[in-house]
Amino acid sequence: MRELTTMELNEVSGGLFGNLGAGVLGGVAGLVAGGFKGAATGGSTGGILGAGILSAGVGLLVGAGLGLVGGKIYGWVNGAQQTLKVFNRVMEGLFDPNLPAPK
Repeated sequence: MRELTTMELNEVSGGLFGNLGAGVLGGVAGLVAGGFKGAATGGSTGGILGAGILSAGVGLLVGAGLGLVGGKIYGWVNGAQQTLKVFNRVMEGLFDPNLPAPK
């Protein structure tokens, strides 16, 4: 049995499981970013009798759903390393109150 080169090793280890992991990570990042952005955008419309609260809830659900699907596709297409960068940026924005809402 021969020893694998670095390029061959990356191809073997980053195959199906790398793409699945990137899809899951992208889905989580999209869910968080989409829900946060959707709720903030929907809630900014305001209105009388609590209509802003209702639109924020709808924005949260729609944004989270679209972010989940879009994040999974992003993870599958771009791979684990790029998706990890996006995930870290989303989480840093979530935990740092001085940063604006994730885009």
